[in-house]
Amino acid sequence: MPEISSSDSLQIEVYRLFLKLHRRFQELNREEFRPYDLSTPQYAILFHASEEGVPLSTICHAMLADNSNLTRMVDRLESRGLVRRAADSSDRRVTLVQLTPDGKALIDTLRPRHLAYVEERMGVLSPEQLAALDDAMQTLYKSLGE
Repeated sequence: MPEISSSDSLQIEVYRLFLKLHRRFQELNREEFRPYDLSTPQYAILFHASEEGVPLSTICHAMLADNSNLTRMVDRLESRGLVRRAADSSDRRVTLVQLTPDGKALIDTLRPRHLAYVEERMGVLSPEQLAALDDAMQTLYKSLGE
């Protein structure tokens, strides 16, 4: 990525910094989940799934992901015995993603650890900075539409 030049606007500088932060968070997450042989999206599937089952479409929406990509990830998690697929009893067209006992045990271990890592990473910001960042990001997100 080219370095920021003095002729770039503040908007361009902040945009580039946002991309760099996103990339760094992704790297940190990969390092965090590597010992468990999980990708970040696989962790997210486990995070959103439940023992009762969650529709795959709901998980896709929560993860802002494409159904076909998640289907392959669910395949991998299923082959490891961490999730299983089930048909929704009220609508057979809906596929539920259910945590197996092994998947539940893994996510029960990882969830609090990951949330603590996120809080630690974000903890360098003061409550005022976090509130201002949240406000700015909400404004930007709303301005971009869905």
